[in-house]
Parts: sequence; structure tokens; C-alpha cells
Amino acid sequence: MIDLTNLEEIKKLDPKNVYGSTEMFPNQCEQIWQESRQLILSSEYKNVDNIILCGMGGSAYGGYVAQALFKDELKVPIYSNNDYSLPFFANEKSLIILSSYSGGTEEVLTCGEEAKNKNFKIAGITTGGKLSEFLKTNNYPNLVFDPKFNPSEQPRLGTGYMVLVFFVILKKLGFINLNDDEFLKSAEELKSSAPEIKNKSISIAKSLVGYIPLVFSSEFLNGNTHIIRNQFNETSKSFSAFEDVPELNHHLMEGLKNPQNNKIKVLFISSNLYSEKIKKRIELTKDVVSKNNVEYLEYAASGSTKFSQVLNVLAFGGYLSLYLALLYGQDPSLIPWVDYFKEQLGE
Repeated sequence: MIDLTNLEEIKKLDPKNVYGSTEMFPNQCEQIWQESRQLILSSEYKNVDNIILCGMGGSAYGGYVAQALFKDELKVPIYSNNDYSLPFFANEKSLIILSSYSGGTEEVLTCGEEAKNKNFKIAGITTGGKLSEFLKTNNYPNLVFDPKFNPSEQPRLGTGYMVLVFFVILKKLGFINLNDDEFLKSAEELKSSAPEIKNKSISIAKSLVGYIPLVFSSEFLNGNTHIIRNQFNETSKSFSAFEDVPELNHHLMEGLKNPQNNKIKVLFISSNLYSEKIKKRIELTKDVVSKNNVEYLEYAASGSTKFSQVLNVLAFGGYLSLYLALLYGQDPSLIPWVDYFKEQLGE
């Protein structure tokens, strides 16, 4: 079995340096936090009834996390649009944010054309490509950034960029309260917890080999588990699913009975900042899981605030999925079936 603490061994399976991109997650957050200051949004962009984030895969991560983390303070609803068309409710009072790391995501570009034709408010986030051209040609507010802290050049490894830039947009529009002091404190907590995150990720990854990870979370961390599920699929090449408490308490627990001798392990993402009701539910859920002869693992988010814990779990998910890929002997950068599908779709 590969030694996950030996960088030379890791390099043999990771020629495109996914490890480097994962390790640079804090740098991505800091870079985009600073560069986003140059994004200018006029006052008309603050006068909206809803925000529609058009993005696929990793480019949609910001929406999932924001909906969970800022649920108690968001002044307008956020809709994550993972499709070729905008929802019916979209109108002149909507803000359409086009998010594509590569700048070439066809679903996002199609939504952009629809929004343009209907004269909706549009802003965009990308590293370049057709989306950059579309935004600049039409004079839409945009942030085209240089992903210098993503050496693997894999869009899904730009998590820090795609999550934090959406937070900054919400902040600029006055829809959330997130100041520089809180960001800087959280960034420092993230860096200081890096060794602990790595060690815990290695331990849990080893326990998940040969099992389907079923990830449970609640409240402000629900966006994180959506991302971890995606990372298991793409990076680890391991099927996964996610559910949230309390919703899963109303149905999923009955589904643990069959089939017998299943190969599931439950990963709880816990937090000392969950509400007391949720803490009690999670402990009871662990009890039910154990009584169904399903093993569970747990990762306790660290950080002094909810925002800090979200960053902590984002980093954890990156390392965990990377280490599991390496334990399976997989090159974590490759996505052969996604590439095959896109090639066939383009013919």
C-alpha cells in the first residue's frame, strides 16, 4: 500500500500535481479574496429579487456552500442552475451569474445567451475561454482570474477560487455579512489546522477503501457534503452519496436494512456549532446506523466560526478524496469517462 506521507511515492501516481493544488487551497482563497476587490457591480445589481448561479461541477460549488452557510442571513434566494436553460421564474429582477472555471462549459454559455436575449442582469466568473469573450464583448461585470495556485490545471481543483469568489460577490451586493477580519482569522485557522486535516484524511481514507462512502451532515455544512460527494466520484473514482440531517431521519434509516452485508460506510461531518437539536439527532442517527450493522466514521470540523469550519471541511474533502484515489492506485487528475462522454457528445 502506498505511503500517503511520502511525497515521492505520491508523485508516481500524481504526475499532474493534484496534491499541490489540494495543498494550495488556502492560497486560492487568499488570492481570490484580494483580486475580487477589482470586480465592480453597479447599484442596479443590488436591486434584485433572486440570484441564479449557472454552473456545472466544481463551478457550481459556491452556490451550494452559500445556500447552506448563509441561510440565516441571505437577503435574496440563491438558485443553483445546472442546466441548459434558465428557470421560468427568471426575469429582469434576477441576477444571472455565469460561473465556468474553464470558460467553455456549454450549459453555462447557453444560459448566458438566453439571459442576454432577455436583457437580464448578468455577471461572470472564469479563467478565460468563450465565457470571458462573451462577458467582455457585452460589457458585463466579470472577474477573469489567473489560477496560479492550481498547478494541476484541473477545474475541479480550483475549489477555493470558485467558492470564495461567489462569497465576495454576495458581500459586494450587501446580501451577506463577511468582513476582512473574519476572513483573515479563518484563513489563519485553516493554515494552522493543515497537519491535523491531513492526518485525519489519511486515517479516514484508509477506512473507506472497498466501501461506498455515504456522507451525512447538517445545517451550514450541507453544501460541503455535496462537494465531498462530487470529489469522491471524480477524484477518487469511488461512487458516493450524501444526505442531510434532519431530512434523512424521515426515510433513509429504513433503507439501511437491505441489501444485507452492504458495502456502505457512513461518514458523519459533525460540528460543535450545530444547533442542540441537530446534535441530538446526529447522535441518535449514529445509534441507528450502528444497530443496522453499518460502520460509521466521523470528521469534526474545526474553527471558531461557521465560515472557518466551512473552509476547514472544504480542505478536508480535497485531501480525503485525493488520498482515497491514491489508495485505489488511481491518477487523481484523470476523468476518462467524463472526457469520453464530452467527446461523444461533440460528434
